[in-house]
Amino acid sequence: MRLSMWTSFYIDLTPRDAIVRLAELGWKDLELSAEHGDMATQGDDWKEQLLYLKSICEDYGITLWQIHSPLSIDVADQNLQKRNKDIETAVKWLQYSHELNIPFLVIHPGGSKGAKTDEEEKIIFDLNFSAFSYLSNIAKDLNVKICIENMQEKENRDPKRFGAFIYDINELIDSIDSDALGICFDTSHANVTGLDMYNAISECGKRLMATHISDNDGSSDQHKTFFGGNIDWAKVIKGMMDIGYNNAFNLEIPGENRIPTTGKVLPLQVRDAKLRYTKELFDFIVKDI
Repeated sequence: MRLSMWTSFYIDLTPRDAIVRLAELGWKDLELSAEHGDMATQGDDWKEQLLYLKSICEDYGITLWQIHSPLSIDVADQNLQKRNKDIETAVKWLQYSHELNIPFLVIHPGGSKGAKTDEEEKIIFDLNFSAFSYLSNIAKDLNVKICIENMQEKENRDPKRFGAFIYDINELIDSIDSDALGICFDTSHANVTGLDMYNAISECGKRLMATHISDNDGSSDQHKTFFGGNIDWAKVIKGMMDIGYNNAFNLEIPGENRIPTTGKVLPLQVRDAKLRYTKELFDFIVKDI
């Protein structure tokens, strides 16, 4: 596994400046965030902008392991116009991933509003099947893997959210039968849902291609760094090792880059210190495993 950081830890910087700052702090394995991906593709010259970013990464010895598609995408939205627009947006992001030589595009499964009946669940599954069947064919041509991220669903509080359980995603991939599809495992989402970390990671198996790593106390998606919640990190690391996971162990921790009471981003130097501390925590977790 390669300890990795999502670039929006420095969301107030340009994509180039965020990448360079992370590199200078010793973070050479990164996820290009949805926000920075959007910034880098404004205008008709998006290919040139991405080539520039690619050259920056090469100059600093950086590996971009994964890119996150826009959070607003819902490929199973029951509004046909929005659904088709979101699917075509996903196609664009597959192209961005290809241009940057990023092997994995992370995308949320469709059905963000949830389902309250069995009939609604089936509709959402069928719409996801249709969307990811289409997208996986394009991904295969572009030599990109689509990583479907597990969502969160709090028992007795939330509507049924497709993708909250690993078996949802496995059933979808089994039905489509494409090797262009895999899983992005989000530890915070799994913790809110109440999944056992080791078992959930084992369920992902060889389909696990990308990760979103953060902590919470199980009540909500707080996106803290290690030990900011109640996740058993030894179980997480053991699970990853036992399935032979060797890709990015990618931190997505927006709960650490802002002042909680105001939402303002912390000073750059404070965030730099938090990243140094986060590396020390990771070393502590893995030293006895």
